[in-house]
Amino acid sequence: KQWYQRRVVITAGDNPNKIGDTNFKMINYKLNNDDGIFIGLLEYYYYIPICLKAWHDIGGVCGSISTMSAGMCHAYGVPATPVGQPRHCAYVWYRDGNWHLGNDNSGWGTTIGQQNTWRSEAYFIRVMNEAQKNLEGYRLSEKMRIIGRLANPEDRFEILEDATTECPYNFAVWLDLKGAINEPNLQKETVQNVLLPTLLKQQEKETQVSDIAREKVGTSECFGDDRMKKLLVGLGSVQCKDQETFDFEVDLGKPSTIKEVKIKWIGFNRGVEYGIYALGEDSDYVLVRTHKDEKVEGWWYPLITLDGWDMTTTKIKFHMTKKGGRANSFAITKLIVMGVCHDFPGDVSKGKPVKENPGSSDPVTLVDGTNSTIWNGNSETSWFEINLKRICALDNIEFFWVDGAKPENVKVVYKVGSGQDAQKLGEDPFEKVPLSMDCGTTVRVEMFGGNAALKGVKACGISHTAKNILKMKVSNAYKDFYNVEMFLYTSINNMTYED
Repeated sequence: KQWYQRRVVITAGDNPNKIGDTNFKMINYKLNNDDGIFIGLLEYYYYIPICLKAWHDIGGVCGSISTMSAGMCHAYGVPATPVGQPRHCAYVWYRDGNWHLGNDNSGWGTTIGQQNTWRSEAYFIRVMNEAQKNLEGYRLSEKMRIIGRLANPEDRFEILEDATTECPYNFAVWLDLKGAINEPNLQKETVQNVLLPTLLKQQEKETQVSDIAREKVGTSECFGDDRMKKLLVGLGSVQCKDQETFDFEVDLGKPSTIKEVKIKWIGFNRGVEYGIYALGEDSDYVLVRTHKDEKVEGWWYPLITLDGWDMTTTKIKFHMTKKGGRANSFAITKLIVMGVCHDFPGDVSKGKPVKENPGSSDPVTLVDGTNSTIWNGNSETSWFEINLKRICALDNIEFFWVDGAKPENVKVVYKVGSGQDAQKLGEDPFEKVPLSMDCGTTVRVEMFGGNAALKGVKACGISHTAKNILKMKVSNAYKDFYNVEMFLYTSINNMTYED
């Protein structure tokens, strides 16, 4: 410790937030020592003990540098540990409340820890750190996880899902959740009741501007699709060296309103001109912005900002052209598309199970989507109920009446799972009852007066599976931990639960 501190004070000034970056001034990277002996041989260190002074005086390679850096942090009470990367040794150290990679070759995704949390991958150290920032919530979620193992199997899902709310970074809870939702005795209504708050929160969030390109599909013959994927989640850059003109495309997945595009280049002299093209729902690509519209923040590694546009956009294409006499390659290290995605309602009732009042005709024809047969209520107070099977944000319910066979009053009653009923009264001519994107898993239509006869009915909205709602929760919590996010996506996809 004293040996470190006598040397570190010269370079780091006793500042713990700088300790982990000082070691490169104290050890020389040498594959061969001064006598030409290779690092893999014992003779490299002349048979003396491999210690701090030996590294400092003789040198070393990645393992020596990273181990010495971790030791330097320890001398000042800063947590650190060497970690493994493919054919390389790096280290992680604690600074400003977070873990950082040092002597890094390939990023968090390929890094294996020597001191582990839930798994050996080093990025789980960061997640554990995030969990313990809310120590009270983490402890409570762990208690709930243990209680879940002791509870009735059909009650485990509700307990564990609540635990992910208390501490979404408790990775162990998510693993237990997979077994809980696969429990045969778990009621569908329980799953629906438990997941509704997550969906409601997501609906509110989706009205806010965010990076809508993150995790979307990017394609490029120049960069390759895998590099585009890493660019869009902030884990890598794209570079093109040989082509004079080249394109890349981002599929936003949904019609979207674009507020702003941000691009971060590597180097100031990028030597490229470009145009940004937007694809609408019913149009071809249209040029919406060029490099001439840039607003520059910074000088070296500048962050370029371009204003959005009015056209509703489903895909964005970037067309690049190198300037003559300028740099023969360029690279982008960050691409952000700020905007709002829009879901458009569809028929969520087609083919779903239907119950009806006694004495009425077969209700299956109501939701077959053909309007070719007639359903009769055969009563002055008739009803039918559609089981949507999933939580649906309901836009409206539309009726296709037989001429002259409308009731005097129509009431639409809907709810999620075993929750409280909500209802809307229809207005004559009862062709469509708006439901304001309220959520429901069942829709019951009650008709009073007359003899109701329908050719069909259509509940319009947006359907959400339980798995997709769980993914929403994971995405909101783990957006800065891409590798763990993808791990949990796979775990959710492997759940055997069906809505």
